[in-house]
Order: sequence, then C-alpha cells, then structure tokens
Amino acid sequence: MKTTITTLLATIAIPFAASASPALILETKITQHHASGGSDVMKAPPLSTESGKQAVIKVGNLEYAVTPTLLEDGLVDLNAVLTQRNGDKADVLTAPTIKAPIGQAAEIKIGDLTFATTTSLAK
Repeated sequence: MKTTITTLLATIAIPFAASASPALILETKITQHHASGGSDVMKAPPLSTESGKQAVIKVGNLEYAVTPTLLEDGLVDLNAVLTQRNGDKADVLTAPTIKAPIGQAAEIKIGDLTFATTTSLAK
C-alpha cells in the first residue's frame, strides 16, 4: 500500500511541474510628449516576472503595473494600469489589453504618455 501511494504522488507531481508559468523579462521605455513638440524618454530597468503575474514599474509619481501573459500562439497579452500620484490624490487609468509577439514592443498610450514594453523569455 505504501509503495502505491508513493508512485501515485510522483505521477501527480509531474504535470504540475511541467505547467509552471515561464519567466518573462519586461523592458519598458516611457515617453512623455509635450505640447511644444518635444518629449522626454525614461527607460525603466528590466524586470522579471512569471507569465500571468503583475510587475510594477515606478518612475517619479507614476506607477505602471503590467501583467504579461504568454499565450499558446507565442503572443504576449499585456494588461496595464497606470497610477499617477499627486500628494494624497491618485488618478488610476486602465489601458486596453494589447497583444504582441515575444521580442516586439507593444505600445500603450495614455494621455501624453507612451509605454513601449518589450517582453522576452528569461534564460
């Protein structure tokens, strides 16, 4: 009986290990466009997260929370929320979902800001 239980547990554990979410690297460039025609570009440090898990990038009073999900067809589904803080007040904007192939930048525009996020598989 004890051998049967051990074998059963080993058989059950294999599918869970094989279905672990892949680690993804996010590289994000934030561009703020000015009414005068100029722009400021800020590059966030690369972040690592699992597929389906949220990563948060903070730059000044901006917080860009993005959840990349690797799809079966090789595309990455990006869901993003931008929070801009001014003292005790916070404005929260949800961006539309964008799909992009691994390695290709996906651009999300919110107001005068553009977030270009490139996703790659972690090695």
